[in-house]
Amino acid sequence: MKKVLAIDIGYGSIKVIYGYEDGTIKNQFKFTSIVALIDKDEFIKDKRILDYKDKSYYVGEDALNFPHTCQYDIIDFNNLIYFAPLFLYKALQMIGEIPDVVVCGLSKAQLQYSLTFKEAIQKFTVNNEEFSFENVYILPQGAGSKLAIDTYGVDFPNKQQEFTGLSNYVGVDVGFNTVDIFLVTNGKTSPMYFRGIENEGVMKIAENVQKYITEEFGKTVKLHEAKEILDEGFYKLRGTKYDLKEVLKVFTENYLKDLLKLVEDNFSDALDKSDYVFLSGGGSALLTDSEDKKIRTPKSNFEYYNAIGFFLYGVNK
Repeated sequence: MKKVLAIDIGYGSIKVIYGYEDGTIKNQFKFTSIVALIDKDEFIKDKRILDYKDKSYYVGEDALNFPHTCQYDIIDFNNLIYFAPLFLYKALQMIGEIPDVVVCGLSKAQLQYSLTFKEAIQKFTVNNEEFSFENVYILPQGAGSKLAIDTYGVDFPNKQQEFTGLSNYVGVDVGFNTVDIFLVTNGKTSPMYFRGIENEGVMKIAENVQKYITEEFGKTVKLHEAKEILDEGFYKLRGTKYDLKEVLKVFTENYLKDLLKLVEDNFSDALDKSDYVFLSGGGSALLTDSEDKKIRTPKSNFEYYNAIGFFLYGVNK
C-alpha cells in the first residue's frame, strides 16, 4: 500500500501527517522549527545528535534547552531551505518508515524557489544515511488549506456536512513568518487573487513578546521562545512562572486588527462578494475568540490544515 508523508516545514513548527493511500492516518505530530549547533564529543554517545553537512545538531524540542548562542531560529528562507533536510530526517525518525510519496509546501511569496526547495528534500544525507525520493511534490500553502477546508470544513477529522462546492470566501493561512491569502469563488481559486506576504505572520506578536520580556525582566529570548510564551501564556524564569495572559491578549487583538486590514488592503473587492473569511494555520488558533461572525476558524488542528491538504493530495497521486 502506498505510504504518504505530508510535511509542512514552517518557520514556527514542523507539522506532519503520515498515512496510507486508503486515507488512513497513522501519525500526526509537530515539533519546533529550531536547531542547536553543538560540538560533538566522540566519547559521549547521544542518539539525539544529528550530523549534517559536517556539523552536529540537536533538532526541535531537543534544541530548545540549549543556550541562545547555540540556537538557530528559522526566520528566513535561506535557513529554511538549508535545514529542511534535517527537519525531514527528524520526521522520518519519528515515523519509523520510508514513504513512497512526500508532499510539502511553500508560501506563495516563495513559490518561485520551489524547484530549489524540492531538490533540497528530494536527495540528501544525514547521519551518513543517504535518502532519495522519486515522488516529491511542492504545493502552495493556501492550496493545502483549501483541500482540507473542502473535505473537513472546520471539523477535522470529521468529513464536513456543509456543501461548499459553490462557496465564496477569502482564505487566510496564518503562519509564523508568512501569511497566504486566497480567494475562493464558486468553490475554486484564481491565480489573480492569491497573495503570499512575508514577515506578516505570528512572528509579529512574538516580536512584541520579545520586547516586553526585555523591558519587564531585562532578559533576551529567541523568537521561538517568545512563541512558546505566546502558546503557553506564561514566562518561566528561574523556576518562577509569570502569568502574561492579559498582556498577550492585547498583543493578539492588535495583531488581528492588523491582519484583517492586510486582507482588506489586498482583497477589498473580493471581500465584498465573499460570505466569510476562513482563517487557518497556527496563527488562527490565537484568533478563535473573535466576535466577528464572518470569521471562521477550525475547531481544532489549526496548525495542521496545510499538512492535511498535502496528505489528501498525496493520497490521490
